[in-house]
Amino acid sequence: MSNRGEQALLKQSTLLMLAVSIAGIVTGFVSGSQSILFDGFFSLIATFIKILMLITARLIAKQSNQRFQFGFWHLEPMVLLIEGSFLLLIAIYAFLNGVFGIINGGRDIELGLVIVYAAVFTVVEFAYFFYVRRRNRTLKSSLIQFDNISWLVDAMLSVGLLISFLAALLLKSQGYGEWAVYVDPLILIVLALTMLPPAFKILGPALRDVLGIAPDTLDDQVRQVMEVAKVEHGFDDYVSYVQKHGRARFIEIHVVLPADYPLRDVAQLDALREEISAQLGEPDAARWLTISFTGDKKWIA
Repeated sequence: MSNRGEQALLKQSTLLMLAVSIAGIVTGFVSGSQSILFDGFFSLIATFIKILMLITARLIAKQSNQRFQFGFWHLEPMVLLIEGSFLLLIAIYAFLNGVFGIINGGRDIELGLVIVYAAVFTVVEFAYFFYVRRRNRTLKSSLIQFDNISWLVDAMLSVGLLISFLAALLLKSQGYGEWAVYVDPLILIVLALTMLPPAFKILGPALRDVLGIAPDTLDDQVRQVMEVAKVEHGFDDYVSYVQKHGRARFIEIHVVLPADYPLRDVAQLDALREEISAQLGEPDAARWLTISFTGDKKWIA
């Protein structure tokens, strides 16, 4: 994965999202639409999250130092956890705002302006979402993948706004203006509910990484490789530990050799390490692999 390409795409995404947020906030104030204003503030928060992601990507590209001896991989799930938490809080706020808007008799808004806004940004946001998704097929960045969720959410918000405002315009044209005032708060409630799945999609994996929960897929892969190696090379026993922080995978394997193991020299152990490493997949900068050998089980207890 090209970290430089990742950073460039995150920077581009940040600047574009900032422009979207400013347009949404200004249009929301001018039109009196709380749902448009909500869309703008969502984009503004997404912009700050993207800045954090850009900083994280730059730190990950740096070498480890005395304070962070395993690098800065642990920052990635922390940023994603912040993003997911903000999405969840925004959704709750929007839902309550919509409910109180209905209770208070709805809102009368300038439909012409908000329809133009929703139509333009539906096209822009969907186009950019698909562009980023295509670029990330080459970059294979989890930061970009989760960052792009904000564009999908924003695009879906714009679609919902467009459909609803067109419905409100139809109601007014048919003489049902008293019902049209409830469209804006109703949109807010629907948008809030549609934001919950993306929020939990980000929160779930990020929370697992922050808490240090062993990833089942990686754990199973390591155990399968070691079970085969145990039989093939006559290992007495082994124990393995795995952990994941963002895209970084930490794998630790301790092998117990029998007392009569035909060990010639250290090069033989290095060859075993190479074989196990190859079975675990192509090594990269995000994989930290430790394989040790001992003849005493107390060192793996």
